[in-house]
Amino acid sequence: MIRPNTNSGIISPFKGVIFDLDGTLLNTLRCIGSAFNQALGALDYPQHPIKDYAAFIGDGVFKCAERALPNDARTQPIINALVEHEREIYDATWADNIEIYDGITALLKTLKESSIPTAVLTNKDQTAADICLDACFPDHDFTAVIGYTGAYPHKPHPECGNALLNMLSLAPSEVLMLGDTSVDIETARACKLFAVGVSWGFRTRHSLMQAGCDLLIDHPSELLPAIESMRTQT
Repeated sequence: MIRPNTNSGIISPFKGVIFDLDGTLLNTLRCIGSAFNQALGALDYPQHPIKDYAAFIGDGVFKCAERALPNDARTQPIINALVEHEREIYDATWADNIEIYDGITALLKTLKESSIPTAVLTNKDQTAADICLDACFPDHDFTAVIGYTGAYPHKPHPECGNALLNMLSLAPSEVLMLGDTSVDIETARACKLFAVGVSWGFRTRHSLMQAGCDLLIDHPSELLPAIESMRTQT
């Protein structure tokens, strides 16, 4: 599915790619869900099926904690305590459950060989994002990675995306953003980027279409042919 981008125009050729992390580059559902379930158990709160965390993830660890807690426990002290427990468990166990999505390594290799800079914009904590990326993609150098530190608001606020554009030294019209949630599409819109929805992550194709993505792909190998097709049509 290809739609015209009314915010930034068709990128032909594009000069940079920004990736979301959880649900786009890496399948972190089991490592996040397992860590939260262990933390919930430690605090005597009900746990959830791992698949349910697909709906909890995307807006940062504190929002995920809030969604995982019962309604009557969603106070800031309890949320903070759950996050503290989850972070400790996640740091010790994430590598046991993480997966690189099929086709991502090949896409990154192609972009690198084409001298197209890549970056990551995520609501994941900065330290956790850096550790995951270094471990999972040791042969790829991202030009910049912005995770959550408190320096910028979470996505979809445009401040973090605009900061990343400055690091890339590229104009919004020259950049694609790939993500698996409406938050990523909203971020791309707010920053006037070309929004690519990916259906292999934590949300449905329908939700990405409703969010207004410019391009929807089902596998990383579809990205470059789709962009090339758009280029030849202009």
